[in-house]
Amino acid sequence: MVSKKFVKQFLKDAVISFFYWTIALTPYMLLVVKTNMNQYIAWVGMQAILVPPLGAVFSIIARELKKP
Repeated sequence: MVSKKFVKQFLKDAVISFFYWTIALTPYMLLVVKTNMNQYIAWVGMQAILVPPLGAVFSIIARELKKP
């Protein structure tokens, strides 16, 4: 059984990773890739699907590797 603490941390990591990567990569997508608004919205949708679970899993792995 998964604990409530684990689920809360997983969800927090997922939301934080989504916002971090979206904010960090938006200037690149707009200025370098030169996406139009429709492409940008599609990219944010793709971010919303892929980044949260991957970011949360990476955070779990990083915490496990950091433990002494």
